[in-house]
Amino acid sequence: MYKKIFLILLFNFQILSAQNIKEVLIVSESWEGYTNKDGSGLYFDIARMIYEPMGIEVKTKTYPYKRSSMMVDRKVADMWLGSYIDEEDYALYPKYHFDREILTAMFKKEKYPNFIDKKSLINIDVCWIRGYNLDEYLNVKVKVNERNDRTTILNALEKDRYDFLLDDKRDMQDAIAKNDFNTSNYNFVEVLEIRLYPGIRNDDRGKELKEIWDERYKNIIKDGSLKKLYIEHDRIKEYLY
Repeated sequence: MYKKIFLILLFNFQILSAQNIKEVLIVSESWEGYTNKDGSGLYFDIARMIYEPMGIEVKTKTYPYKRSSMMVDRKVADMWLGSYIDEEDYALYPKYHFDREILTAMFKKEKYPNFIDKKSLINIDVCWIRGYNLDEYLNVKVKVNERNDRTTILNALEKDRYDFLLDDKRDMQDAIAKNDFNTSNYNFVEVLEIRLYPGIRNDDRGKELKEIWDERYKNIIKDGSLKKLYIEHDRIKEYLY
């Protein structure tokens, strides 16, 4: 009984503390089914589940990844989605991550028949989406190339301009399917798993948004509403908690 009263009082206090924030602008690269251009998608719905019960309207926009993060740096947006922990020193990071990325290497079989793991990437030409900063997490020295879209990278890989594409497994599979790209001559090796967070603006407003994220995330895990959301999106196999 007392626990229920305490939780009600805590929830009401959180609402009062958040009253000076009326809306939050969340920006992200467009990932189909997760951050769709029309504002739908699992990640955007998680954000709504966190902030809208607190009286904070969630607004969304999709841009290339690097532009999204720079909008937060300039405080034009409140947070961007899909950041690695401590990826940028101008952002705040909450305790709770909302997904994980399975970093996968794609390469021609004939060129690297003995590829084993990320150590095999030392001094190799690799390419990834601009702004991902994967070299900070690989802990091996690679020759870095960045491009804005996966179609460009796949075409360059086919023409041997780069040796490897490094990307999230799901994003890589989606790009291959959309481009009807023939992968019969390619190998795919998972090299790293990285947690994904929102990167939040670093000021008083951002600190408040970060506190709300962590407190509400804990609550939606406990009450089962987060799991139900994954079921609604037919992605229960991806549920982390």
